[in-house]
Amino acid sequence: MKVQVSFTTKTILILLAMVLTVAIVISTVLIQESEARVLLEQRESQISNQRRVQLFEDILHGRMITLIDVISRKKGIYSNNLNELQQSLSNLSEYLTLNFQVESLLLFDEFGVVGTPNRPIDNTIERLVDTTRATFESRSLLVCDNVCTHYISIPVMADSDTIPIIVVSTSMRELLYLFSRATDVHKVAIVQAKKMPAGETKLAVASQVSAANRQYLQSLFEVLPEQWRIDDLVIKGLNVVLDNQQLLVSLLPFDHASGDHPYLLIVQDVSAMVRQNEQYQYVVISSAIGLFLLFSSLLYVFLNQYRIRLLNISERLPMLAEHKFKEFYTIAAKRRKSPIFRLTDELDVVEEAANNLARQLESFDGQMAINTAKLEKMAMFDVLTGLPNRNMLTFQIEKQLASSIRDDRLVALMFMDLDDFKKVNDSHGHDVGDKLLKAAAMRISRPIRDSDIASRFGGDEFVILLSNIESKQHVDKVAQKIIDEFIDPIIVDGVTFYVSISIGIAITSHSRATPVELLRHADIAMYEAKAKKGAAFKVYDATMNLKVMQKVELESEAREALRDNQFSLALQPQIEMHTGKLIGFEALLRWYHPKKGHISPAQFIPLLENTSFMLELDYWVIARSTRIVRDFKNSGYPDIKIAINLSAGQFLDPTLPEFLQQQIIKNDIAPNQVCLELTETVLVSDIKRATSIMRTIREMGCMLAIDDFGTGYSSLSYLKSLPADYIKIDRSFVANIASSADDRNIVHSTISMVCNMGMQVVAEGIETSEQYELLCHFDCHIGQGYLISKPISEANIWDVLNDKVEYNFWKDFT
Repeated sequence: MKVQVSFTTKTILILLAMVLTVAIVISTVLIQESEARVLLEQRESQISNQRRVQLFEDILHGRMITLIDVISRKKGIYSNNLNELQQSLSNLSEYLTLNFQVESLLLFDEFGVVGTPNRPIDNTIERLVDTTRATFESRSLLVCDNVCTHYISIPVMADSDTIPIIVVSTSMRELLYLFSRATDVHKVAIVQAKKMPAGETKLAVASQVSAANRQYLQSLFEVLPEQWRIDDLVIKGLNVVLDNQQLLVSLLPFDHASGDHPYLLIVQDVSAMVRQNEQYQYVVISSAIGLFLLFSSLLYVFLNQYRIRLLNISERLPMLAEHKFKEFYTIAAKRRKSPIFRLTDELDVVEEAANNLARQLESFDGQMAINTAKLEKMAMFDVLTGLPNRNMLTFQIEKQLASSIRDDRLVALMFMDLDDFKKVNDSHGHDVGDKLLKAAAMRISRPIRDSDIASRFGGDEFVILLSNIESKQHVDKVAQKIIDEFIDPIIVDGVTFYVSISIGIAITSHSRATPVELLRHADIAMYEAKAKKGAAFKVYDATMNLKVMQKVELESEAREALRDNQFSLALQPQIEMHTGKLIGFEALLRWYHPKKGHISPAQFIPLLENTSFMLELDYWVIARSTRIVRDFKNSGYPDIKIAINLSAGQFLDPTLPEFLQQQIIKNDIAPNQVCLELTETVLVSDIKRATSIMRTIREMGCMLAIDDFGTGYSSLSYLKSLPADYIKIDRSFVANIASSADDRNIVHSTISMVCNMGMQVVAEGIETSEQYELLCHFDCHIGQGYLISKPISEANIWDVLNDKVEYNFWKDFT
């Protein structure tokens, strides 16, 4: 694999991205701080200018008041001759104009202006006079038309009731001059903000300025930014560029103005401050870039050596996989450098580990060949028995099939397993089972030729491949010899085991046959052999495969039948032999197919009994039977029992007791109204487990019956350990009790034995009155059969009961 982007490169990029991010953040913060500092200085300058203007106004105001007071006192202010005072003020007007920029002096008495004024008196002046008389305090007022005029009203002490008022009008030139001298501003003027018809605001000069200054200020107004606001000029000012100068333009409002609000326009040259701020920002950005480049260079120089070393290691490691150990050591020696300072790091550890790995792999290389040979043998042979395993068998089958067409020979496959081997593991443990398998493998291998192959397929299954066969009779002989090998018992750890074997045989000469197909055919034939109860062999034919397909098809149809309510129950009455009292019914499963009609239980139950669906169907029978008992109870038959046949799978299912309990509670019936029927074969196959399950069911209160008694092991000895309530004598014995003395003695002895053990006997298949009378003579308890009634469908049960049962007794059957 080729390296596209090395780890160190990724690390460098990540670190550089982090450093760049930090540099940008710090630079941004510093620049923002510098801009904030400039803005703060501008705001502080604006506040300072506001204070200076107020201070100069107060000084000029106080000076004028003092001057007028001196003049009025000198001329006899307290006399009532205001004309004389007016004359004095007129004589001093030229002096005041030259020295104090006084434009006019007006004296107001109780009748108005004393003397003849130079121009008409504005209402604003009259209001100023009235306010001064009312408060007896000096007042100032800024009135702006084209040019702003500053009016100062000064009350004069007099003997009259109405206080004389002197109104002094001055221009703002002295104030502007003082402010300009004190602050060293670039330009200063009084302006007015006027609203234009279009809604925009424009500034107009409202003080006496030269033509050049007026043109300059007009140019300044034009370079103000678009969408500027008065508030921005008042609060912090605006920076503009005019004639290559950085100017700060700000406004100071006059609190004592009337009419259009006039402002003091202050223009400051801030070029030096702006350049200083720009230089600061340049230094910040340059420093950040410089530090970033310096750090990048150092980082690359430091980490690039690790990248080179990592690439060297990655180039050498594939040599270990190719077993090029000498080349690995040679390249490692060439590229190894002695560092100036011996400080071991992680890469040194990795290189040393790679070298150690190379040495270990080199030492293991020879051992690997030996181990590989062992593994190959283990992959092709069974560890326990030493026989070839499934892999070897499949390979040999393919080989034999390929050569069979050339030699015109048959290939035979024998699939076999040990009958009931599971019992050995369950009762004696897997150690004993393994030893038994090894002994069985030796016996299976003895009758075959060296050219044949005996293999262990898995578990207790073995497969023999016979090659170069001339006739099928040869295969039959080999199969019989293998069966004969197991006539004698096998002794393992002092325990004697009688083992039988079932063999399925598949024979072919077809080169296109596959191992899977041949194994499947032999497996099918083996199950046909098992149907003979062990120690047998069967040769595969097409009918077996058809039977398997029919079984699969039947299971599929049965699943649909259960879903579509095609199954039902037929109820065969069970009566008390001596009295004819109706005891209960045996529930028999029936299947009506919509196309095939009635399907016999003898046809579908044997095919379904070893499938997973059979368990589902068995539980359906229990649920349906308990509902029928509930219907009997609700219809006047409270003590009717129902007998339910259990399959081996259902009886050994651990969920059976719980499901049975649920159905009893759900349908509100007594547990002793349910009787479960078990065959001898099911019970004897695992007597210990069967006894435990039977006790659990008995503790629930349900009844138990052993069905088809005498057809299996025909032994009464095991009955002592089985907690059963009923023993059902098979119909094969009942059918001949009238004609066969042996069957009659067997039935009589069985009934006597069972009665002495505290159980009751149920006789099946009673078809004649003579059979019925003999069973009554033998003291048989319960009977059922065609003599009494055939199985009754669920749909007809109530009609039959109404016709045949009177006061719970069955009538008209003998």
